[in-house]
Amino acid sequence: MSPAYFLFLLQLDDKFQHPFKMNWNIKIVTIDINVYWWCGLLFIILFFLTWFLRFLLTQQYINSSTNQVLPGNRKSFEESELEEINGNTMSFLLGNIIPAVLIIEGNLYGAIIVFIVIQILIYTLIMKSTDIFPNIALVILGINLCKTKDSKYVFTFKSKKFIDFKVYQLGEPTKSKIYITMYKK
Repeated sequence: MSPAYFLFLLQLDDKFQHPFKMNWNIKIVTIDINVYWWCGLLFIILFFLTWFLRFLLTQQYINSSTNQVLPGNRKSFEESELEEINGNTMSFLLGNIIPAVLIIEGNLYGAIIVFIVIQILIYTLIMKSTDIFPNIALVILGINLCKTKDSKYVFTFKSKKFIDFKVYQLGEPTKSKIYITMYKK
């Protein structure tokens, strides 16, 4: 849902005539902090968090500390057997576009509260549904979240280092329906 945060910040800046603008006068330089500075900071934070998540997922596959799925059960995780890849656009639009454009123009604090409430409602809806919410940043970095025909979720990525088709379960085996695998690039 991170694109919603950028869109929301830019909408607030436009509607409320730069509410986040600050000037810091230091002896050597004057720093002008505006919404673009905040968006840049948010982008840098999200960029590093996304790379960290990608690193964790690939390390989980390479140096797995969880159970490997037995060869007889791997068929449903093959690339041709996946039912859904990276969710659908309805979830993306619901989570990103709608919250960013619903701004109460009369009150800055009211607009922020409505945005937060909508984010919490969308989070609750996504967590209680079977839809996959697309993670745009991970898709750009080459990691897809897919759903198998038997309603299991699998993180997939492609690599030239592919040797053997392996599938690992993430989390506690009795509770988790999330897996990770690699395909040949």
